[in-house]
Amino acid sequence: MNRSFEIDSDCLDVVSRIKQIDKDYFVKFNLDTKQFELHNGEQFGSTYCLTFPFDTLDERCIDFTLKTRAVNCDELFAELDRENEQLEKRQVKEVLNDFEEKLYDS
Repeated sequence: MNRSFEIDSDCLDVVSRIKQIDKDYFVKFNLDTKQFELHNGEQFGSTYCLTFPFDTLDERCIDFTLKTRAVNCDELFAELDRENEQLEKRQVKEVLNDFEEKLYDS
């Protein structure tokens, strides 16, 4: 079972600023994983949305919340496609470079 508690306020007002993005958002701290999580009270099924990839609640959490909102999904998928394409090109280049090195070493 997940042990967590809701964060009602913080010294940087991150929680209240996240609530300004969407009134149904709330932040929890998961005691098992030692990480902050974003939840949405109006979400069907589970309230869990995401785990923040940061050790502290700060401006990055607000930016991450804005970036990962469902309304931005088309842009996020396009960004992922671009990153995957760049990664694939780098991997092909590395394989070709390795092949060339082995060919010249022979």
